[in-house]
Amino acid sequence: MFSLTFTENIQIFIRLILAFLAGGLIGYQREKAEKPAGLRTHILVCIGSALITLVSIYGFGKMGSDPSRIVAQIVSGIGFLGAGTIFRFGPSVKGLTTAASLWAVCGVGIAIGIGLYFAALLSVSFIMAVLALLELFEQRLRNKRAHLIRVLISDTPGALGQIGEKLGGMEVNIKNIKMIRERVNFMRCYLWLDLPAHFSLTMVLGALQELDTVQEVEVD
Repeated sequence: MFSLTFTENIQIFIRLILAFLAGGLIGYQREKAEKPAGLRTHILVCIGSALITLVSIYGFGKMGSDPSRIVAQIVSGIGFLGAGTIFRFGPSVKGLTTAASLWAVCGVGIAIGIGLYFAALLSVSFIMAVLALLELFEQRLRNKRAHLIRVLISDTPGALGQIGEKLGGMEVNIKNIKMIRERVNFMRCYLWLDLPAHFSLTMVLGALQELDTVQEVEVD
């Protein structure tokens, strides 16, 4: 049985608050991007990592045990949570970036728990830059030669599948897709399309407008 000083309790309070803020900032970006692991998941991972680190330092460290042994289990254990965000979507694999962000947030939580505030702040800045700024740059490179159209569809089962089936029948390749909720019962789909030589963009727009679930089609 042991007790902590007032100063140590204040340190613990500050570090857990910082872990909450750091996890919330990164989680908000993931939530805004509509990823599998969002705001609450990233906050819990960051706080949990910081808490376990604090327990290993102020608890087991004072008892004579090696604090690093417990912290090491955080890094290996987060892999199981990250694996749950990875799934196969057709020929591609989705969720790798979200899994990596969880792993990175775990590292931020550990850094905050130890008291490496500058390292944690710098890491959060880099993580946000990778998730937000580099994502935009990556999309521009990926979609540089593609046609971007905006499609407003009803939020009903199979609506997106109808669009994919229609475009697939026309041999139109969907290079990238992003969906944002427009309003109640409607979704705004951003489609980057690679058209075959014998099809014009006007023909594609006309084909999509024939679908009952499509409310409007616009060209960006």
